[in-house]
Amino acid sequence: MTRRYKGRPSGKTIASDFPYIVEIAVPPGGLGKRLKAMHAFHDRDGIQVAHLPHRHDDDKGDYLLWCFARRTVAEEFAAKFSGTLMG
Repeated sequence: MTRRYKGRPSGKTIASDFPYIVEIAVPPGGLGKRLKAMHAFHDRDGIQVAHLPHRHDDDKGDYLLWCFARRTVAEEFAAKFSGTLMG
């Protein structure tokens, strides 16, 4: 059973409001300063931070899934942080 914190939107709600998903690979040592830069990217333009639970691939490791309402912003984020725009 999947648990959701009270007051937080479900993954389904996030995916419908923020349909453009960028997948960011998490290196073995973590993202470090890159994670701070990712949040600064959102703060700079007043973009709401929305993400889905991380994804794990047994062969390749963990991925963070960042969600965006606008495709152009998702493309910019993916290019800046070496991510992959899904779909």
